[in-house]
Amino acid sequence: MATKKFVAITEKEIYTELHKILLCLKLNHYRTKSFAAHSALGRIYDAINNLADSITEKLIGYSDVYPDQFNIGVIANEGLKSLSMKMINLGNQIEEYADEKGYIDIENLAQELSGEGAQLSYLANLS
Repeated sequence: MATKKFVAITEKEIYTELHKILLCLKLNHYRTKSFAAHSALGRIYDAINNLADSITEKLIGYSDVYPDQFNIGVIANEGLKSLSMKMINLGNQIEEYADEKGYIDIENLAQELSGEGAQLSYLANLS
């Protein structure tokens, strides 16, 4: 089976996409009416916030490319299933980027991002 290749992503695009996901998660967290879902989204948000921070700081260290702006645009309420797929896809893109650069620690963080996306997908199935 052929491996899926993603379009190359830059450091600044990684920073921006991670923060878009954070904002989408927070919006979903605020809008949920179920205490259990609210708590679960809060936990996922915290995990993604920590991953975004770790990935960003490590990328700055490796590449010396700093975020100077986030081209976020409008963040609208998005379904959890769609958001989970964005998290998984971004994790895969970051993993491929890190593999090409030899940043093994960032590969591992990207896999955690994908794993959080899978957990969010599971949560969406329960809703």
